[in-house]
Amino acid sequence: MVEGEDRLKRWMPLEGTAPIHRLKPGEIYFNPKPHRLATLLGSCVAVCLWDGERRMGGMTHSLIPSGGEMDLHATDASIHELVRRMVRAGCHTASMRAKLFGGFAPLKALSAAGGIGAANIESAFGVLREYGLRIVAREIMGEGGIVIYQDTESGEVTGRKISPLRPANP
Repeated sequence: MVEGEDRLKRWMPLEGTAPIHRLKPGEIYFNPKPHRLATLLGSCVAVCLWDGERRMGGMTHSLIPSGGEMDLHATDASIHELVRRMVRAGCHTASMRAKLFGGFAPLKALSAAGGIGAANIESAFGVLREYGLRIVAREIMGEGGIVIYQDTESGEVTGRKISPLRPANP
């Protein structure tokens, strides 16, 4: 096992034997088979979707609010693509629920209102509203960051907040 994979396995709070996948910025993950997903967020946004009837879920990790139709770094495009993948696998938007995370200010000095994190959150709200997807949990905005973990079979999402970085004193 690679050292990074071993470390991720030690930190994974969700029990089970399902494979673990770590999402990087600009990635979407959906697989009809159960997986445990993990990602680290600052100003980026993650949307976790779960269809309770089909017991399938997936996650996005986006960096910017909007972009081209297939720009998976963009919040709007990545949510649209995750919904498309889930629907192709037999899921229905009427039975999907959303959980929204991120939009933080990783540096304490950048925690003023606005910025890329707020724009990412606003974009996610807009797209989820288009599909009529109800947000059942969220941890958004504020300072620092968050690490989140999703079990795609149960829909459970856990996380732990990370304190903001402070600029070094010269």
